[in-house]
Amino acid sequence: MGASRSHRLVLAATLTGLGLMLIQPLIADDLESRIDWGQRHTISAPLAGVVREISIRPGDRVTEGQTLFTLDTRRLRADARAGEAERERLRLELAEADREVERAEELYDRTLIALRELELSRIERAMAAARLARADAQLQKTRIDLEDSVVRAPAAARVLSVTVSAGEAVSPALAPPVLAVLGSTDPMLAEATVDADTAGRLQPGQPVAVRLDTGEAFDGSVASVGWQLEDIGFGPGYRLEVHFSTPETARLRAGQSARISLPPVE
Repeated sequence: MGASRSHRLVLAATLTGLGLMLIQPLIADDLESRIDWGQRHTISAPLAGVVREISIRPGDRVTEGQTLFTLDTRRLRADARAGEAERERLRLELAEADREVERAEELYDRTLIALRELELSRIERAMAAARLARADAQLQKTRIDLEDSVVRAPAAARVLSVTVSAGEAVSPALAPPVLAVLGSTDPMLAEATVDADTAGRLQPGQPVAVRLDTGEAFDGSVASVGWQLEDIGFGPGYRLEVHFSTPETARLRAGQSARISLPPVE
């Protein structure tokens, strides 16, 4: 009787355990990972010139559009003034050519000049208009160069390195110079590798969590899952990239270790 009752208790416990396994999801995967910048931006000089001012230092956080470097613009400003004067001269020249065409048309209507003379005045007006258009284009180019002489951040990021000094000449025509390297911090990136089964069940946008060794945890989402085996330091597997956002007070560095908590298997 006692043995039978004991057998029933063991059976009940076993069935209860199986029931719990059936109604509860498996424990979520916890992957070793490494933090990196969401994107790296290599900042180069868009035109030849001398670096007049450097407004950043390594470690600074910058916002999109913030000034990073300023190139010497004295030559460009002189070119712009000369271009404006030339455009005004050519505008007057075109106005005079317009008046000449009007006079030629009047004289032609009165049969005082031949058709050829009228056509020549029209050709001269077209040439004057073309010269003015070229001057306008050159002035516009100079103004664009003036805008480009102020090098701005393409996105919110942290300054990783500054590779030029004030007074240094740069020339993209010879070799595109790297002025600085930025790492975007919104979002940050966590990388890991997973097996084929795990890769198969993950989808971009799927929510995950990123936890640092310090205990800090951040909400993230799957950015991409690789399609071929590779080893990025965690053994062969399929690369998993996770994007996550951090508060501005967080001072994360590329290469820090972290854990990625994947959603449990249903």
